[in-house]
Amino acid sequence: MGLIIEQIEVKGTSKSAKFSALIDSGAEGNYINAVLPNGIRPERLGFMSYGEIPVSIPGSSSKELHGSLTFEYLKLNGIIVSEPEFIILENMDFPAIIGVEILQMIGLKLDFRTDTMRI
Repeated sequence: MGLIIEQIEVKGTSKSAKFSALIDSGAEGNYINAVLPNGIRPERLGFMSYGEIPVSIPGSSSKELHGSLTFEYLKLNGIIVSEPEFIILENMDFPAIIGVEILQMIGLKLDFRTDTMRI
């Protein structure tokens, strides 16, 4: 199948939330759905900073500005990553997508034959 989905925890300045995330070695950034599975909007977790990032539109040369949030930490596979930045997108198929930068930072190896990851 080629999909690796893991449970993550995102800790904001006022709340934390646990939900599933697609692990995507081809994604340049981290993305979070505008509405999480429990119906909460990610900004309600509390965030350390807000910004706007241009995001490429598939099949187009244009870019759209999307909001981005930096949270206190992300916990993935027992490893804590401080101050992860997530770009907010509407109507994603997954609550979150974790991209290559975090995967490289924590040294995760992906095995798409078995749909697993390891350190």
